[in-house]
Amino acid sequence: MRRAQKTKSFYLILLCWLVYTCSYIGKLSYNANINPRGEYYSVSYAEAGMVSTFFFFAYGIGQVVNGFLCKKYNPKYVIFACLTVSGLVNMALPFIEDFSLVKFIWLINGASMSFLWTLLIRLLSETLPDRDIPTAVLAMGTTVATGTFLVYGMSSLFVGIASFKITFYIASGILISVSAIWLIFYNRLTGIDKETAQKEALAIGDSQSDAKRIASLKLFIIAIAFFAVANNFVKDGLTAWTPDILAKTYNTPSWLSILLTLLLPALGIFGVAVAMRIQRTTGNFVGTCTLLFLASSVLIGGVILLLGLPLLPVTVGCFALVSCLMSSVNNVITSMVPLNLKKQMNSGKMAGILNGFCYLGSTVSSYTLGLVADHFDWIGVFYLLLAVSVFVIAVGVLYLVYEKKKLRG
Repeated sequence: MRRAQKTKSFYLILLCWLVYTCSYIGKLSYNANINPRGEYYSVSYAEAGMVSTFFFFAYGIGQVVNGFLCKKYNPKYVIFACLTVSGLVNMALPFIEDFSLVKFIWLINGASMSFLWTLLIRLLSETLPDRDIPTAVLAMGTTVATGTFLVYGMSSLFVGIASFKITFYIASGILISVSAIWLIFYNRLTGIDKETAQKEALAIGDSQSDAKRIASLKLFIIAIAFFAVANNFVKDGLTAWTPDILAKTYNTPSWLSILLTLLLPALGIFGVAVAMRIQRTTGNFVGTCTLLFLASSVLIGGVILLLGLPLLPVTVGCFALVSCLMSSVNNVITSMVPLNLKKQMNSGKMAGILNGFCYLGSTVSSYTLGLVADHFDWIGVFYLLLAVSVFVIAVGVLYLVYEKKKLRG
């Protein structure tokens, strides 16, 4: 019986992994083509980035709202509807010739996608027993990197051989197909020892009502929220603009710039393992994030020194390592924290709040970095990324010092 339940757990995790991985193909189909699409419409960096800003605004607000409301949703039908809507939006986008309308269409995509993460994390936390949570953390932590890798790979291929518009058609087909798979297999895979999992999730204990413990949890969430904003500001900024940075700084063709950018999400897949290893060593989520940002700051400083020099492989390597480290931070914030603290707070709500702060960073990132590039070129962008990273390291150090004093007291 236990073996059968473990098998069902595996397939449920796999289904959730498939849904969220493929959702990234629908989310990033625009960003993966931001350079050729900007050239097609003859718009500035800031105008091209505004489309992503609209998406991330709707997505971030939706994450927070849906985090609070996700307990009321039926995951089976809501996730099916969200994937279908995103598929239809991706299908429609290539037919829009008026660029001023694109940001509003992409806003709808952001709103529809904002339901997914909170519902998937809630489903896994309520359905899986504790023994399967580490597997879920590892699997769900690879979704962003894998989906990003796939969409940028498709974009590179289609820009090189035909048209960037094909990426949107393929994304549409994938999303609608996955929505059907979700609908078919949902009932078969969600009856996994659910009673045991829910008892584990509710076994909070009397200490949860202690005022000091609640205050400590709130302070922890505030600190992690700072990391969430900075994380997506850096991560999504690099993901969105690296093709254009390489094209303009090193005169690489668009298809090659996108292909080189595949190194970012490819290494990001290993970021999950990096995060889990560091977390086992530190035992402190804020400490783990602080160390990862410290390493990223050193690499961003390296990019500032190297940018423009005839050292393209080294520059791309620095980009890729920063992406790997930021993926590690993202995994800590959006997977490890909600699933491991499910006994202290509803996992869906915590995932929604933290992911909402992540996409606050994304909302600011795309337009802000495009605007800085318009006025100060790409070197100004990297000075800004470095400043953000140093600031959030300072926040992390202050939190750790306070926490240490509190334990002594």
